[in-house]
Amino acid sequence: MRLLTCAVALLAAPFSAVAIPTSNGAVAGQRTSLCERQRKAPPPCVRATPAPTQEELDARFNAFVQVFVGQSKSIYKAFEYIAADYINHNPAARNGSDSAWGILSGFWDSYSHTYIRSTIQGNMSWVNYKAGAMGEIVDRFSGIKESNTRQFEQVAVTPNRIRDKVHTATSET
Repeated sequence: MRLLTCAVALLAAPFSAVAIPTSNGAVAGQRTSLCERQRKAPPPCVRATPAPTQEELDARFNAFVQVFVGQSKSIYKAFEYIAADYINHNPAARNGSDSAWGILSGFWDSYSHTYIRSTIQGNMSWVNYKAGAMGEIVDRFSGIKESNTRQFEQVAVTPNRIRDKVHTATSET
């Protein structure tokens, strides 16, 4: 059981919110509902060009956190922020948004998550949350300024840097 818990924790790699969702308007929303019901991944996002400003990056990151572990939790909507060439540094998972979708889509929305805090500092970002039996998780990302969706590391201890600047607005889902 402990091995399964560790494996799920390693595979539950989060994604940085650095690309623009491709859906727009009511028609896209209708397709989203159908895709969500059929458990199909949304189309991969397109990286922002030119690179986003810090304010745009903060807004995108906050929106991602809301749909990843916040009050509006939806793995489908979270994947609207994930590029096709997503890089996962977890040796138990393959690279690419399709692989990550295959791992997370079956259980993420029904799994209990409690948002704790998140932050962006320079080229790094963190999301700190509790995930049911997996316990407290801090997911760290690199390459965020270049709109690179790369999950770098997963740790069970909150780094001091995450306490310096904390985004709020989410709670237990």
